[in-house]
Amino acid sequence: MKNTLPFITPVDSAKPRQVKREIYEQSLELFDAGKYIEAFHRLLDYLNDQLRAKYGNAEGTKFKIPHGSIVVDIAIEQDTLHIDADFLNLPQKGGRVAMLRQIADININRLLLAKFVKQGDRLKMQYSTPLPQSHPHKIYGVLQNICYVGDRYDDEFCSRFGATRCYEPQVKPYPPEVIDHVYDGLQQLGKATLEALNEYNAIRAYGYSWNLLDTTFYQIAFFANPQGQFYNELEKAIDDMDDELPTEELVSKGMAFLNKLLATPKEKLAQDLYYIDKLVSNRRSASLQNIQEVLKAVYEEANAAMQAKDFERSAVRLLYILYETLFYNDIPDDIKSVIVSALEAANGQPVEQASNLLYDAIDRIMDDNLTATPAATQQSDNAATKDEPVAKAAVADLQKKLMENMAGSDIMELQQKMTEAMARGDMAEYMRLAGELQQKMMSKLFS
Repeated sequence: MKNTLPFITPVDSAKPRQVKREIYEQSLELFDAGKYIEAFHRLLDYLNDQLRAKYGNAEGTKFKIPHGSIVVDIAIEQDTLHIDADFLNLPQKGGRVAMLRQIADININRLLLAKFVKQGDRLKMQYSTPLPQSHPHKIYGVLQNICYVGDRYDDEFCSRFGATRCYEPQVKPYPPEVIDHVYDGLQQLGKATLEALNEYNAIRAYGYSWNLLDTTFYQIAFFANPQGQFYNELEKAIDDMDDELPTEELVSKGMAFLNKLLATPKEKLAQDLYYIDKLVSNRRSASLQNIQEVLKAVYEEANAAMQAKDFERSAVRLLYILYETLFYNDIPDDIKSVIVSALEAANGQPVEQASNLLYDAIDRIMDDNLTATPAATQQSDNAATKDEPVAKAAVADLQKKLMENMAGSDIMELQQKMTEAMARGDMAEYMRLAGELQQKMMSKLFS
């Protein structure tokens, strides 16, 4: 792969979810002060600052909040917080027993604190806790878990078992031009991915193929923001990439799904392309520290690859970690802006240029330097002009040392082993070697 994959503008770029960590911190402070109801109210404000006014009563003790095809009822009564969500109506015959077996499995393996209860022919998810035990972090997890199960299994149980919805979701379909954008972007990205995969597979570089496929699945979720079965199948394809199977087989399965997705008619995809009210995101609410921890290993790995001038490897891994971070986390806006701007700038660029752009973005995040702009960087450079001869000499000396170190037989042997591990898809060994290479280079550099 000589150039990176294309960047497709996300459909929700005009109105992204605002992640305001300071409101969540206020909720924690209120809870620690024993102000449990106020803490819960601020948690709702963190999820969406319009929830209380739009879906709650005047006293702030009862809420009826839609999330996709379920409605979450929340009540504060006698110092107890009650959460109740209708799931589905059981089928009258046919798949009733099979569906209840599945529900029993979800009750044990998918629901965490909430549990399914059966009321007549209706299934509900319920959870109650005393207010002194309603820590915002716990309640956030309960709401997220309930909403995830509702999203994940409603369409499947309706189609497989004949269940019916308790509540018909209020959806707003994407406009025709947005559907065209998603479909055309999917075709462009999918075909570019398959071309690169064919090159890698021809030389049995399945580790590169695995990274590229997973990156593409994450990117589709990022720019299309699909719902319903489209999202469920995409999420399953992502999960399947981590199965305990040979990397070649994982790549084959992933390519089969991607080809199936590309062959899906636009009209069929459009059924799951819509805006819908949601109480809580399925992603993890992440702070700067969380994101730094996520990025750290690949940040160091990419640095080693770039020093070795293996820009293809660094570009593949940097794209992977950035799109994976967007998929699994709700990120504060300043961090998200740095990531998305870098991904957009790297659109279809040669791997060396893309590596530098993507690495610079992660470097800024790791240094908590989220407000720097090219203009600000230029001013800083101009201010340092008087020190330029000294700085150039220091950089030249550092580069000389680095090149001498890179020529060492032990370093070259490690690089070769890393290339072989990546090619055969042994990511655990690749990561171990990357860490060892980083340590050797740093120890030699400052010895």
